[in-house]
Amino acid sequence: MFGLFGKKEPSFDIDSAIKMVAIEGNNWIDIYGVIENVKKDEIEIKVPLLPQYMANTLVPISPEKEVDTNLLEIHKDGSVKLFNFSTKIKDILLSERIIVISKPSKFKEKTFGKAKELLNNFDIEVEIDIEYNAVGVPHVQKGKTHRIFHNGISLFTSIPIPVKTIIEVSLKIPYVEYAEKKKDKFTASVVESKQLEKKKFETVLNYESIEDSLKNYLLEYSLLNQKVD
Repeated sequence: MFGLFGKKEPSFDIDSAIKMVAIEGNNWIDIYGVIENVKKDEIEIKVPLLPQYMANTLVPISPEKEVDTNLLEIHKDGSVKLFNFSTKIKDILLSERIIVISKPSKFKEKTFGKAKELLNNFDIEVEIDIEYNAVGVPHVQKGKTHRIFHNGISLFTSIPIPVKTIIEVSLKIPYVEYAEKKKDKFTASVVESKQLEKKKFETVLNYESIEDSLKNYLLEYSLLNQKVD
């Protein structure tokens, strides 16, 4: 599905999704944002969760900190590309939730094909924090996705969930700005709950009802978290 092709300069389009990884010793933090402004030698990135990232005590985030960065771009011809580069933080505007990074001169590139084709046929392993509950049951559980498909998701559960159970799933894409307490939600039906080991099941859900915008974000987030070899 994935392959490396000839390199082309990133276009650094406004609203393109970015993931920056800052490392300190054996610890790291993933920082998500979108491009808000581009200047000659720097890029301003809107980071909705910046106060939360800054509050972590394991990985200091400050100017001159090096970050390993993924940039996902969807080009006018519909092609989807992931660029990876190393750069440094130039400035942090906490009140505006902006991180400024230096524009890179070297980068690696991976192409995923056309966006329309990907939306209709993808299967990517990626973790996303979620909350879920059976429809009509108030008890909410927390978990992480294991895989994202074009027509559903899978997650690890400690017990099997009966087939045809309708599940409501809530999540936040970390680079999307949400109103306070608001989350994206969708409903899905259990099609399989397969035991992997003691008290560990992989439960597969097919979408019952999901907004197209959220489905697009799930694909985008999944691709943004891939590796560029």
